[in-house]
Amino acid sequence: MRNTEMIPNVPVSFQRTRRMSKGRVLTSGDAGKILPIKADPILREEGFSGNINVSVEMMETSEKPVNAIVAKACTYFVPYLAFDQFNGSIDELNRSYSKENGIAGSQVDFFEKNKYYNGSAVVTDSSPTDMDSGDNGRATFYGTMGLHHGVADMNNSYVQAYNAIVNHRRKARSTSLAVRNEFEHDLAEAFWPNEGNSHIMADFDQKLIDGEVQLNALTFEAPIRSRYKTETATGYSDAQSGTSGSGNMWVPSAGSLGAPDIGNVFQFDTMWAELTEGGTAKMSLADIEQARKTAAFAKIRQAYDGIDDEYIIDLLMQGITVPTEVMKQPMLIGSQTGMFGFSQRFATDSGNLDDTATNGFVSLSYRVRAPRTSIGGVVMTCLEIAPERVWERKKDYFLYTTDTDNLPNALRDSLDPEKVAVVKKNHLDVNHSTPDATLGYAPLNHEYNRDQINVGGKFYRPSNDAYTEVRSRIWTNETTDPSLSTDFYLCTNLHKKIFADQVSDSFEITAVSDLTVDTNVVFGDRLIEADATSDYDSITNLVDAARITK
Repeated sequence: MRNTEMIPNVPVSFQRTRRMSKGRVLTSGDAGKILPIKADPILREEGFSGNINVSVEMMETSEKPVNAIVAKACTYFVPYLAFDQFNGSIDELNRSYSKENGIAGSQVDFFEKNKYYNGSAVVTDSSPTDMDSGDNGRATFYGTMGLHHGVADMNNSYVQAYNAIVNHRRKARSTSLAVRNEFEHDLAEAFWPNEGNSHIMADFDQKLIDGEVQLNALTFEAPIRSRYKTETATGYSDAQSGTSGSGNMWVPSAGSLGAPDIGNVFQFDTMWAELTEGGTAKMSLADIEQARKTAAFAKIRQAYDGIDDEYIIDLLMQGITVPTEVMKQPMLIGSQTGMFGFSQRFATDSGNLDDTATNGFVSLSYRVRAPRTSIGGVVMTCLEIAPERVWERKKDYFLYTTDTDNLPNALRDSLDPEKVAVVKKNHLDVNHSTPDATLGYAPLNHEYNRDQINVGGKFYRPSNDAYTEVRSRIWTNETTDPSLSTDFYLCTNLHKKIFADQVSDSFEITAVSDLTVDTNVVFGDRLIEADATSDYDSITNLVDAARITK
C-alpha cells in the first residue's frame, strides 16, 4: 500500500536489452598528431564493455630508424555533461534534453550543430556542404574518422568530445599549455612519448614545501630608521651623514622627491625595522603542528588543480561528495602503448644491393568498460604516433662533478627544508647559449635518477648542427636552446624527412571495436521477407468466424 504523503521519483523500469556497437576502421595519418579513430555514441541510462584493437603500419623509409617510434591508443568516455553548453549542470542538461527553458530562461540546444572555430571566433555554418572545400580542419577531422556527410545538419558531439579529451590531458600535464576551443576541428599536437624530463616543472608552490609557521605576539613597536638626504639645487640626494635639525635633515613632505603621502602617513622606501628590541616573539608547538597539517592539506588540494571551479575544489576539500563532478570530465577507460618493430628489405638487382627499404608495424589491444550512467556521452578512441625524443646533449652531471661537496649527502639532504633543485638550461643542452639561466625546478638530486640517451660514433651530433646523411636515420626535432615551452611537451613541426614519400600520410591504421551496450532501447523483431500472399490472411481464411444464433 502506497503512503499517500510520499511522491515517487524512481524512473519507470523497462526490460533491458543489448545492442551492438561494432566498427571497423581503415584510415591513415601522420605522426605528431592526436588522431581521432573511432567514436561511439552512448545514450542515457546505458553501460557498455568490449574490446579495442588497433594495428598501425609505418610506410617505407630508405633507412631503418635508429630511435624508438611509439604508438599509443587510448579510449575515453566523454559524458555529455563535459560539453560547455550545459555548464556542468545536470539540471541544465535535463531541461535541454526535454526542450524546456534553461536556468537562464532560454532553451539550450542539447546538440550543438554546424559549428566550427575559425581561429578567432565560433562560426555557425549555414551550408553544411562547405566541408568539401577545406574549411578550418573539418574535412581533415571527419576524413580521418572516415565519416561522410550529405547536405544536412550535423551535430558537433564528436568534435566536442575530442577537444574535451585534449584539454583534459593538457590541463593534467601543464598549466602553461593552451586549451582548445570545443569546436576546433584541426588535429591537436600529440604529446612526446617516454619523456625523461617530466619531473621538471616551470614553477612550484614554495609555501607548500617550506610550511610557513605563523609567529604570535609580534605586537610591539619597533624603531624605524632611514638614511639622511641632502638638499641640492635639483632636489634631494643621498648623504652619508647629517645632523638632526640641520639643513641636511630629510623632510618627507618637502620637494618632489620626498616620501609620498599615502593617507595620513608617508611611505618610506629606504627604511627598515630591527626586531631586536622592544618585544619578544613566541612560537608554540601548536604553530608547528598547524604548519604540518596545512602543508598536508595543500598537497591534497594540489591534486585538484585540473578542476576549473574553485567552489567544487572547496567542497571536495571539506569531504563533501559532488556526485556530478566525475561526469564533467573525460574518463580514461582503456589504453595501450607499443613500439614499432621494423622489417628491412634489401634490393636484389646487382647494381643496388646496398639499397634497402624498411617498414614498421605495431599492434595494440585492450578492453574497455563503463557502468550504466544517466548522462550518456561519447566513447572516443584516439591514436598518437611519435618518435622518442633524443636529448643528445643532455648533461651528465657526474661527468661535470669535480668536488665531493656536489655529490648527494644523506645528512645534508635530509636536513634540507625544501628538497628542491633549480634546473639550469644546460640540463637539456650543454651547449645552450644561456647555460646558467633557470629552466625550471625538480626534486632534490633528480640528476641521479638517470634517464640518458647517448648517441655517439658516426651518429655524433656536430657542434654546429651541420647535416650528415647518416644522422638522417635519427627521427627527432633538433631544438636549438630548448626551454619549457610548448615544444617541450607537444610534437610541434615534426618533419617527415625519413620517409621515402614525404607527401602522403606516413601511417596506415586499421582498427576494430566491438562494444556490447546494455540499454533501454526497444528493438523490433527480426523481419522475414514475404511473398505477395499474406501468411496472416491465409490462416485467417481458415478460421470459422461465424457465431451460433439462438
